Amino acid sequence: MYWITGILGLALVAAPYVLGYSDNTTAMWTSVILGLVVVLVSIIEGVVRDPSKWEYWVAGIAGLLALIAPFALGFSSLATAMWFTVVVGALLLILDGYEIFFVKEEQQKQ
Repeated sequence: MYWITGILGLALVAAPYVLGYSDNTTAMWTSVILGLVVVLVSIIEGVVRDPSKWEYWVAGIAGLLALIAPFALGFSSLATAMWFTVVVGALLLILDGYEIFFVKEEQQKQ
């Protein structure tokens, strides 16, 4: 599932430029920074394949921050930026929460 979160992270990085809200620095940098964090931890998960799931915790926290950022940082009046950030944040939170709490790792055979 790390590749899905990676795609969502890339979408956050590209959104200010594709959706046209790059002129608002708060919305742009919030989207770019949170997206880069998600992409980075997704790449780490894909390469390392660590069973501890810390990468999903980081991506889930980034999703939570994306969910509340438009309201906390004051760009909720930009409808495109607000809705895109909230929707992607909610998707990240749901997907990573599912991975953390419901997906069980297979027991290694000894």
